[in-house]
Amino acid sequence: MEELFSLGESKRHILESLMGVPGTVHDLADALNIRENAIREHMEMLEAMGLIESKFVKVKVGRPKKIYSISEKGMELFPKKYDLLLKILLDELTRENGAIWVRDFLRRAGERIAKDGGDRKNDLNDLLAFYNALGCMATAIEKDGNIVIKRNNCIYYNLAMQTDNILCGTFEDSLVETMLPSYRVIKKDTVSKGKFGCEITLAKN
Repeated sequence: MEELFSLGESKRHILESLMGVPGTVHDLADALNIRENAIREHMEMLEAMGLIESKFVKVKVGRPKKIYSISEKGMELFPKKYDLLLKILLDELTRENGAIWVRDFLRRAGERIAKDGGDRKNDLNDLLAFYNALGCMATAIEKDGNIVIKRNNCIYYNLAMQTDNILCGTFEDSLVETMLPSYRVIKKDTVSKGKFGCEITLAKN
């Protein structure tokens, strides 16, 4: 959400308008009450950033119109309440199958997402790249012969607060140990109320 607001009010309103329906520069200028020249400048920047796309569409009379639409990358800037859906699914799975089954299920999910990641070397750089692709802002240091992974942005924060960090204790451990099979998790400093980051300490097997 921070990235969306950093674009500025006008660009944000343009993306919000294009979420509803594709349009021309003229359409957006009318809808947002902004001069067409200003809209055109914003659109050029947004298209260069890959946040919108354009194509020419034939019309009955006159030249083809250039129609803009929001791109998949642009859609990714808008928040999505995946944590609410996942919380409901975990609650229902726990009610139907029990907590032990859910923990085993999350372990298997962690193993699968690590193995299904495509052409990876299964090393620390791959793990950090995986985390940062999700928005975790992860870094790693060596300390006392161990590896300490620090993540400044827990993407499961809201869910972790509602489920006693069940994802960190099952899914995350399984993912890390599958991607780095020569290491094991020996210590975790998990998120807590108002603390959005965490640390995972790994030791050689």
